[in-house]
Amino acid sequence: MVEIKKISFEDSTSAIKKLPCLKNISLETFEGKITSFIAPKNSGKSLLLKIIAGIEAPSSGEIVNIGGKKIVYIPGKSSSFPWLNVYENVSFGLRKPDVVEIKRIINLVGLEGYEKHRPNNKSYGFRFRISLARSLAQNPSLILLDDPFSQMDDISKKEIFQLVRLVSKNSKVCFLLASSNITEALFLSDKIYLMKINPLEIFHEEDIKFAGERKVSLLKSKKFIQLCSQFYNLIKLKDPQNLFNISI
Repeated sequence: MVEIKKISFEDSTSAIKKLPCLKNISLETFEGKITSFIAPKNSGKSLLLKIIAGIEAPSSGEIVNIGGKKIVYIPGKSSSFPWLNVYENVSFGLRKPDVVEIKRIINLVGLEGYEKHRPNNKSYGFRFRISLARSLAQNPSLILLDDPFSQMDDISKKEIFQLVRLVSKNSKVCFLLASSNITEALFLSDKIYLMKINPLEIFHEEDIKFAGERKVSLLKSKKFIQLCSQFYNLIKLKDPQNLFNISI
């Protein structure tokens, strides 16, 4: 479990005054669960994730990492080394890779049989699977996903949605997704935070529960469509000028 407590960040580039970018953001992640926050594009989502990952420092607030395991950040454009094969990519950076464990993770993310393939010119979905596997190989407490699905085609995207749900359940790792798309956040998440910008801050939170396994057919269900509309309307009421940077 990782807890984010009252994170704020101010941009000090202005000579006149500091401009607040993040304001008093508090949220929790839970083992085996996916938490997401929805905010417009270019609103500071990446900055918040980088602060949680320790890449950037906040102006105030703290990150409480219960258990002390790694927090891993997967950027919007999933990275892989084209000169290394899948196995070498997944085990990259590990001092003593456990061959059995690496193969288990490769199988878990759907890359069984591709261990010797190089990811050069492969699809975004393929490269995301590699990034996810490499993150899992580090035995993290939390994996941060920075709007990673926008460049995938619809078929790959739906496959990856179900993969992330499966990995979350089977690995018991926490996931935190930053998204500007209501549908993907709603399908994936056990809890959602809605954020407004200028500064970026939470204005609504909601637990998400659907009966049974989340299959692609859920996307066309009455309850799912109603919740999408509900979140869209909440954002419209709170932050209408930035609604064009939110997609459904």
